[in-house]
Order: sequence, then structure tokens, then C-alpha cells
Amino acid sequence: MAAYATVLLGVLNRPCIADTSLLNNFVHSSAYMLERILRRPIRLSPTVLDARETRLPEFPRVQPSFYMSRSTEHAAYGEIAPFIQSFALGVGDRWEPVEPDSNELALASRLSSREIREEVRTVCPGISRKKVELDSGEAEAAAIAATRGWTFLTDDQASVEFLRCLYPNIPIQRTCTLLLYAVEREVLSCEEAADRFNRRIVEELGFWAFRRLAK
Repeated sequence: MAAYATVLLGVLNRPCIADTSLLNNFVHSSAYMLERILRRPIRLSPTVLDARETRLPEFPRVQPSFYMSRSTEHAAYGEIAPFIQSFALGVGDRWEPVEPDSNELALASRLSSREIREEVRTVCPGISRKKVELDSGEAEAAAIAATRGWTFLTDDQASVEFLRCLYPNIPIQRTCTLLLYAVEREVLSCEEAADRFNRRIVEELGFWAFRRLAK
């Protein structure tokens, strides 16, 4: 495990940018967990979270669950609303905004277009799902990671397959690997990491996973 943590340390020492899928797993269970693991703010592109929106009464891109938490029809989300709000307002401490340049915006547009399907299936014929292009937030974050050589944090399987096909040199890390890294760095105990993933993220927040973390 120590050797694995050393490899991860090298990858996570790069600037890290996250998409919504991984951000949800951590922010919906703790406003400051990513900051504790990375020991610095996570980078976010405007499509994932726009710093200008945190000054508005509502936060449209801090996930629909923020609105849902205020609705009696979605009372289960009430518990996570304080985490989301605390994280969103923690710009500069818990997260840092990253503005894509014109080339990155053009790449993001390409990665989220249907035209990319043919290229993906030519390079990686094993990818058989109909929709292979990325959603807007994933595409913008991935474009920045690809252009700047940053580490991409995501927990969307389709995105992982897509990027490993077209951009195999982009370091990609997911929720489980970050939690294992947190254990190795003594940010969390084994029991805490397993409970956070198995109970909180999978059972309570509904994240789909085909396996669980062992304590």
C-alpha cells in the first residue's frame, strides 16, 4: 500500500480538477473532505461551479439537490444542503475557480459533440455504448486536464473509458482511490473510509458501485 500511495502522491501533487460526479460523492457527505485529502483546494471549471453564482441567492450549478433539499418532496436532501452551501461559499479555501481559455473551450465543445463518437469507436472499438460523448461539465474539466497536464477526478465510468481511450496520458482518480489514499496518509481510518463509502456514499446517497470497501 505504501508504494501505491507514493504513486498516488505524485499524481495528486499535480493540480487536480474534478467533475460533478466525484464532487457530489465528497461534498454531499462533507464540505471539507476533499480539502483534507488533497491538502489544498480542488479546482473547478465554471460549468461545474461558477464562483459568480455563489453570490446569488440560489446556486444553480451546485447540483439540483441543493434545490431539492428545500422541497418537501425531497426531504432526504435536507441533510446535505449545509454541506453543499458551505462548500460553495468556500471559494479560495475549499475550491478554486479555473477559467478555460479559447482552445480549451473548443476542445470541450468537441468532446461533448456527437461527432466524437466515430473517433472513439475507431480508436477503441470495445466501447459499445451509444452515447460516448461527455456532458458539458465533464467535457470542460477534461479539456482543461488534457491541455494543462492536470489530474482529472471523476467517478463516471463512461468518462473514464472515454478519456482512457483518447487521452491515455491524463491521470484519472476516482472516489475509492482517494479514500484509500486518505487512509494511507492517515486522514481517515480504514473503518471511517469504508463507512463513508459503503454507508454514506453508496447506501444513503445512492451512488452505484459494484463492490464495497473492506474495513
